[in-house]
Order: sequence, then structure tokens, then C-alpha cells
Amino acid sequence: MNLNVKTMFRASVLGIGCCWMAVAAVLGAGSSVMAQSTDEASEKKSGDEEFSLIQEGTRPLATVTFASANRFVDEAKYIFEASGNPDSFKLVEELLDSRLNGLKGFNRDKPFGIMVYLPVAIPPLPEFIAFVPVDSVEDAQKLIEQAPVVIRKDTTEEGRYEIIGPNRTIPMMMRGGYAFIPLGDNPSPTILDRELPEPDQLVASQARQFDVSMTLDIASIPAGTRVLLTNLITAGVSSQLQQRDDEPEGAYKMRRAEGDRSVAALKQLLEECDRITMGVDVVQDEQAVNFDMVVDAVAGTKLFDEIFDSTTKPSYFIPLLNDDAPVSFSMSSTVNERDKNAFIEILDGMKMEIVRQIEINDLGPVPDKEGAIGQALTSLQKTLDEGHMDVFAQFYSDKSDKLAIVGAMRLQEGEGMAAGLQDLFGRLQHAADIEKAGELTVGYGEHLGITFHRFTLKVQPPPATEVFGSDIGITVGSSPTAMWWTIGGADSFDQLKAVMTQLDEALKNPQERQTPANFRIIVNMNKLIDMQQRVSKSIESSAGLRAEGGEAAATDQSADSTEPKPAPAEVAQSEGGGRGRGGRNGEAARRRARAGQIFRDTMAEGDDRIEVDFRPTETGGRTRIRLEEGFVKILGRLIAAQFSTPE
Repeated sequence: MNLNVKTMFRASVLGIGCCWMAVAAVLGAGSSVMAQSTDEASEKKSGDEEFSLIQEGTRPLATVTFASANRFVDEAKYIFEASGNPDSFKLVEELLDSRLNGLKGFNRDKPFGIMVYLPVAIPPLPEFIAFVPVDSVEDAQKLIEQAPVVIRKDTTEEGRYEIIGPNRTIPMMMRGGYAFIPLGDNPSPTILDRELPEPDQLVASQARQFDVSMTLDIASIPAGTRVLLTNLITAGVSSQLQQRDDEPEGAYKMRRAEGDRSVAALKQLLEECDRITMGVDVVQDEQAVNFDMVVDAVAGTKLFDEIFDSTTKPSYFIPLLNDDAPVSFSMSSTVNERDKNAFIEILDGMKMEIVRQIEINDLGPVPDKEGAIGQALTSLQKTLDEGHMDVFAQFYSDKSDKLAIVGAMRLQEGEGMAAGLQDLFGRLQHAADIEKAGELTVGYGEHLGITFHRFTLKVQPPPATEVFGSDIGITVGSSPTAMWWTIGGADSFDQLKAVMTQLDEALKNPQERQTPANFRIIVNMNKLIDMQQRVSKSIESSAGLRAEGGEAAATDQSADSTEPKPAPAEVAQSEGGGRGRGGRNGEAARRRARAGQIFRDTMAEGDDRIEVDFRPTETGGRTRIRLEEGFVKILGRLIAAQFSTPE
């Protein structure tokens, strides 16, 4: 996921909610907003029909799609068999066959789901319409009427029905082998008067790719509505980006640049994105589950080009990437012009804020552009000018078998960063706040001609030292080509040096390597669980020592105590054995403990990897979270546990 796509990801999630709220505000917007779109409003639709600037799209704004009933049954069978609970699948079969009559009358091979419309109304509350494939109205009617409802055919219009229940009546329409049913309390029959699309065509792509998916069809929003929506969002956000009272100029400049960048990304999303789809697919032949977010851009737009351009430069740190590390992260992305300009503005604000902090904290002479700190900021700006953001981080076990997190960022003119770090840490070394928090050592060590500096925390919590070792801190330094850092205990610096040596040797002896996705995260859960268990044992051990001391004190006091002991029934009630709130809490705690044990035991069997990556597609880009089969097993075992008898 490159910088541009990360922006799209954030904007798309925001956009799903904004589309409801912002259009509502658009409909009530004053003439000042309308005036900004006079040219668009003056256009007419073809023919004599008046053009309405605020329109409902001809397609639903969003759809939630389930691939088919049979596909769900097939996936359920796989999940229970993979989890070692094939007998639990019989419950699914029993539900379908005995209680639901095998879904007789419905087409079990076609997709079904929900369409979401945003009508032109004040307020524009979303309208939800379920679509269900039906082969036989008569058979489907028999199944539906097992509930306390009656289906009555409307004699005034072909294909219209009413589902009459005890408290409400719901309209239904049959068309093209599908039943369309409005959802909600007492929905109006007029909801079905719109020209509804054919579901087979509308959701065909979603149903092929995913078991369950949701699509936000941005292209369905009419152009005039998008113009007003964009103007309203821009005006609303801009009002929040005004300089606050007593806000320093540098801090304001950084906040303003980031806010403007986010607005520009959202505007681009509305103008140049076709659709955003989020879906889940259980891939049986690969024994994995994929969670995808697919961004389809309009061909020929800047967004479309930026997605493809962002993946063109491989990472400098490829020789270090290890799929077997507990956690491995890398991102190598070209930076688009919008983000580049915004980051340069942020750097300018950072320069102003650094100068201000040096002055108010009396940290020495104010640095100028030619000074060491100025050179460090120039290195960052040169890196942005070059337009390639390349970052790497990975978990390692140091020589004491403790965790060391090592990371690096590619730099242009990194010697300027080295000088800036030396100057900055020299100023901070004896600052009161720094000395209160820990110890800053300037010139802590050297490797491959690079000087490193280290800040060691004063407070060393036992759970943290159990994971990282003693003397936890962060070590940082810069070479001409990269800034390096490590977080860990006393041996973490040795681990950092080993990683740097590994890269140095790989660059001196280049070999053919597979280029990974430009954005990539790999998590091996077992190794993280091991770390968590070590921390838990450390906490339990510390708590046990405290409890022993407390118990001894309590024993001394109990000899003189005359208070009556609670009855066994009261003890049982307080520990969750009763039917009151304590009982419910106790049962919930037991369920959580059981689920946690299932998770740990299943992960211990392997197939525990989580992979996240971004790759371009023919129409845009796809971010994927991939879970190995261990997570499928967990799902099956958790469901099966709900039907088993507790021990």
C-alpha cells in the first residue's frame, strides 16, 4: 500500500460514511454553495426533461453481496472439516433440510444481498432493498409462510406482492427471477417504483471474486451531486483548519498541510475513483482466507496513473526481508506530486517548530539552514524531491533471545541527517525532561563508519524487560544512504550491526532476488504468542510474589478477626456460580478463557501467518489481508464449541 493508496484507503473508509452525511447537508446547503456550481447547474439533460443538480443515481450507491447459498454451504463444510469438527456441519445441513425445507423455491446458485439507495429527500435517509433469487414463487411462499406472515398478491400490478405480518406490511416485487423486498419499519411501496437493476449483472463481478462483499459505487453518484459534495466537504474541512488561538505558526503549518492533503485525496476519490469493493473469500485450494479492498480508478485519470507509478521502484532493503520473522514490514513507493508538496510544507513547519522549541527551552544557538539541523531537514527534503519513500522494519531475536526491532529508511544525502542527529542529541543530552525520562548517550557506538546515539529509559517495567531484555532503549544513526534504528535491550545494538552487515554484504555480492509487493507486512502469530506468554508468566510471577507477602500479612491478622465467614452459597454467587450479574460475568469469563485456549492451541499447530500486501490490478489496486488455514480452524472450532457441552 503506497502513500497514495494509503490515502485512498483512509479516504475510502471516510467516504463511506461521508456519502450519507454530506449529501444530506448538500440538500440543505445555502445559495453560497450553489453559486459555486452555476456552470454545472445551467446544463440540461437531453430532451425536454429539466436537469436536477441533486440527483439519485441510476444504480444503488452501495451493495452488500453474498455469492450464493450453495457456496456458503460449501465453505461451511470446508471450515468444519479443516477444524476437525466435520460432525458440526450436520447442524448446518439439518437447519437447511428440516427447518428451511432445503430453501425450496429459492435459487441456491445465484447471488443475493442488499442494495442501498440514497434518495433525493430531506433528510436523505438511506433506503435498503434486499434481493433474493426465486425459482418458484409458490414454493418460496410456502417456506416464508412458516413464519407468522401471509403473502398476498397485488391484483393491480403484475409482480407485486405484500408480506402481511402481525404488526406491519412489507411490499415485495418479483422481477427477472428475483424478489425485491424493502427493509426497515413499515417501508413505503414507492421504494420499489425506481428502475431497479438486474442483480445478476449488477453484482456478477463481486459474486465471482468473494463469498461476501460490499461495494461503494462512487461512479453512480451523478456529476452535479459530486460537485456539490466536494464543495461542501472542502468548505467544512477548511473551516476546521483555521489557525487556533495561541497555535504556533510551525504547528499550524504542519496541521494545515496534512488537512489540505486529506481533502485533496478525498476530492480525487470522488472525482476519479469508479468503485471501492471490500470482500472476504475462503480459498479452499490455497487453504487460506483473503480479505480484500479493491480500488477501481477511472481509466486515464491521475489516480489511475498514480496507482501504477507508485509500484515501479523496488526496495533497497530487499535482501533483508525474511518471511519467517515474527513481524516483517516494508514499503517502497513513489510519492505523487500532491503528497510530495504537502510533505515539503510539513517540513517547513517542522523547521519553524524546531527553532521555536530550541528558543523556549534554551537549547543553544538557533540553527540556520546551513547548520547541522538544517542539513538534516535538507536530507529529508532531498529524499522527498527524489520521490521515493523506502522504509523497512523487522523483529529479530538478539543473542540473548530477546526481541530487537530493527528498522531503516532510505535517505538522500544522509550525511546531513547524521550531522543533524549529532547536533540535536548534543543539545538534548542534559535537558531536564530527558534526564528525568532516561539517559541519552551521544556517540554510543559505531559501525560501518556510522556513529550511533542511544536513549535508555529510566523506568524498566518487568514485563517489558522479559521481552526486550535489560536496559531498554532506542538507538539511532544515519549513513549517507539510510537512517537506521533499533528498539530493544542491551544486546539490540549488536543485532542492528549484524543486520547492517548483512545488507552491506548483499549489496557487494548482488544476486537475482524476487521483488516483493511494494507494500508488505508479514506476521507469524506463533512467535508473537510466545512473546505474550513470556510476558504473562512474568506478570503472574510478580503477582505471585506480592500475593505471598499479602497472604502472610492477612494470616497474621486473621487470628484476631471475629468477622463471620461468608456461607458457601454466597461464595459461589460472588464467584459467578449464581444466576445474577456475577453469574453472567463468570460465564462470560469462562467463555473468553475457552476461546483464548482454542486460539492458542490452534495457532500452535502452525499455518499461523498473516500477510498484508498491495498490488496493482488492471483497473486500479488491491490491498489484501491473507490469513492461513489456522485461522479457518479457529473459526470452525469456536463455532463448534458453542454447541458442545462444557467440561
